[in-house]
Amino acid sequence: MEIKTDASPAPPGADRRGDAAGTALAAGGLLAAFGVASCCALPIALSTLGIGAASLVGIGYLAAQYQRELFYLAVICLAGAGVVAWRQWRARACGVCAAGAARGRSIVGWMGIAAVILAMMLLVLTFWYEPPI
Repeated sequence: MEIKTDASPAPPGADRRGDAAGTALAAGGLLAAFGVASCCALPIALSTLGIGAASLVGIGYLAAQYQRELFYLAVICLAGAGVVAWRQWRARACGVCAAGAARGRSIVGWMGIAAVILAMMLLVLTFWYEPPI
């Protein structure tokens, strides 16, 4: 009686689905972080750089009343993107993923990483200039 210890490889598109889910969560976090920063910190930061921020008036006016909810949504989405990325890393480390999927990230995965970094920068900028909560 032989016991199989390693898991069977994932289907070929499984890694791409995980990248898409992580990127969707990261994009949601980025949009929510943009809403948090658009009413207070982003106009100040843009005017400090000499860039006009008049186009943010409408977005800032709408987002100002929901700033706390947008902040919580940004944190939840970014935490979800982190969980998806951690599960993918763990699956690659355990050898569960297909051999071709473990070699590199797709463009969708890199876009997710960029969205998480931008969202974190917007949240840090918001708390640096004017804490919303």
